[in-house]
Amino acid sequence: MIASRRAAVLAVAALSAIAPASAKDKIKIAAPHPTIITSSIPALARDLGFFDKHNVDVEILWTAGGADAQQATINGSVDIAVQTGTAGVLAAIQRGAPIMIIAAEATGASDVIWYVRADKPWKSLADFQDNQTASFSRPGSSSDFTLRTLIDHYKAKVRPVPSGSQPETLVMVMTGQLDAGFANPPLPSVFAEGKARIIARGNDSPKLRGLTIRVHAANANFLEKNRDPVKRFLAAWKATIDALYADPKVRAKSAEIVKITPEQADAIIKEFMPPEFLAMNKIGDLDQSIEQAIANKQLKGPLTDAQKATIHKTAADLNAQ
Repeated sequence: MIASRRAAVLAVAALSAIAPASAKDKIKIAAPHPTIITSSIPALARDLGFFDKHNVDVEILWTAGGADAQQATINGSVDIAVQTGTAGVLAAIQRGAPIMIIAAEATGASDVIWYVRADKPWKSLADFQDNQTASFSRPGSSSDFTLRTLIDHYKAKVRPVPSGSQPETLVMVMTGQLDAGFANPPLPSVFAEGKARIIARGNDSPKLRGLTIRVHAANANFLEKNRDPVKRFLAAWKATIDALYADPKVRAKSAEIVKITPEQADAIIKEFMPPEFLAMNKIGDLDQSIEQAIANKQLKGPLTDAQKATIHKTAADLNAQ
């Protein structure tokens, strides 16, 4: 009898020894294809073990842009949309869609530029006329919001049009289908070759410099049931950002993902990505975002005080250290 009990205890102990201490929480995210330094962060966090360290098992669905990611999050196909346009999420919240901002992704617009072919006469967006075009990626994206804000800043007459991905945009600019295109660094070789030149930067508008143009947003139903895993996911994301700035090996890995040299990655971070650009715990100048989104016809009117308070509190609480 005693021997049987002892054997049972030993069997339980053996099973406990081989079982995992705790299963990782599964999270599905929609993320833009890793073509720029910031969009390499999901892959860095996965490949370098930051997600594992924070006990989350993250499945990444690569998408073409913010609008796709937002819709996938709203319908529950994924749990979180990362690096997606603030205005698009605010519009979805206003419509009553089940989505909530959980962190800032980019504050200011230091990492986006507009360019033209070098043989064109325009020096600025202010030089454009009604029959000329400047592009953004997709409606509701951060490039959409930023371009419309720049048009207002310059009092430009240019017509904003969606152009899809950055490679598609480049082809359309260089073949004359578009007059001005948008881009994020690393800039294509046509700039170094003198075939294209920058005519505007996102931070040209003072309204954009302290304003959060991209956010991370979660399906509201998922967030309600999985607040702690979401908080750990965001902690892993921040740890990856910190390592990107501090560790040359992490920057080299990011460069490998984006298919540039480590030296190019260093230069991009220095010129386009000041550390405050990627601060996560505060949604910068939300009232200005709302005002500008109304002017851009992306919102029908202001959000309620309760909606704004919830956005600020959720981001602060989930990103508290």
